[in-house]
Amino acid sequence: MSESETEARQRTVPWGVRAPREVIETLPELNDFCLQVLAEQVCAGGTHAALSRIAHRWLQLTAAGRLRAANHPYLLFDAGFSDPQRWQNLDSRQVNDGSPAAYGALFTVARGVVASEMVFVFAWSLARRHPVQARLALGLHPLCAERITAESVLGAHQLGHRLWRWLRPRWLETPDFWDELLQAAAEGGSAQLRVRMQGMRLLAAQTAAALRSGTRREPT
Repeated sequence: MSESETEARQRTVPWGVRAPREVIETLPELNDFCLQVLAEQVCAGGTHAALSRIAHRWLQLTAAGRLRAANHPYLLFDAGFSDPQRWQNLDSRQVNDGSPAAYGALFTVARGVVASEMVFVFAWSLARRHPVQARLALGLHPLCAERITAESVLGAHQLGHRLWRWLRPRWLETPDFWDELLQAAAEGGSAQLRVRMQGMRLLAAQTAAALRSGTRREPT
């Protein structure tokens, strides 16, 4: 990415602090990869109805629209980053961390595991180097950040491999927001900025609720 493109993206990140390069460059790439995996999962069949709804809208986008769908200053997917209780259980090797009964897997295609590994390594890197931005971009609870940053990069990768069932689209229970996000990606311009800000508010509310209660709450 050229310096001018990087600067242009920096101006689109509506935070009160300068976004690090990892957020500006890596988050859109990671979002796009996860959306590709989501579409692959739906094509493979046997998926959650909300996943199908997202995938079908995403597949209708042009190449430029798909780039806009991924270009947000936060991760569009989650892996329990706002749920400290879930992470506390990892200290016990007797716990079946990927139990389908507890955290049903939405991604069963092979690249779902790859996406999970990428997400966990990115979270590890961002939390270590830029903890404030990790909370803004990932909704990362301080206790979850403490747990993941205690790992080495290999350990973070292994967590992603071990906990692949945790990966899922953020705001899965609010499909109307995904409709707005993908419609804004199709339109671009002010619609894209509006939905980006709306997503930031939803993620901030979720993060604040988790900090107050110590448990994860989905935005409504």
